[in-house]
Amino acid sequence: MAQQRNMVIHFMDGTRVSYYFPMQVDAHSSSAGIAMVNKLKKIMESPYVIVEADGGVNFYPTSNIKSIQLYPAPDSLPDFVIAGAETV
Repeated sequence: MAQQRNMVIHFMDGTRVSYYFPMQVDAHSSSAGIAMVNKLKKIMESPYVIVEADGGVNFYPTSNIKSIQLYPAPDSLPDFVIAGAETV
């Protein structure tokens, strides 16, 4: 069974939308960490966050997004990410 992930997109107007989805890269491949970092970079560079869900495709303009939360955190993250932090 694919490992479930959760994403919460928070919009500038205070609303949010949540999704559950399977892991998007093969966690068992030797290059899984590199694939995840590359996927995150592509998402961050795109003008839209695009999610296929419930038989449709949803386009969210990044200019309307305040923040995105992903759970659980990916095993591999780009080197500019502050790791191991805790909310105060």
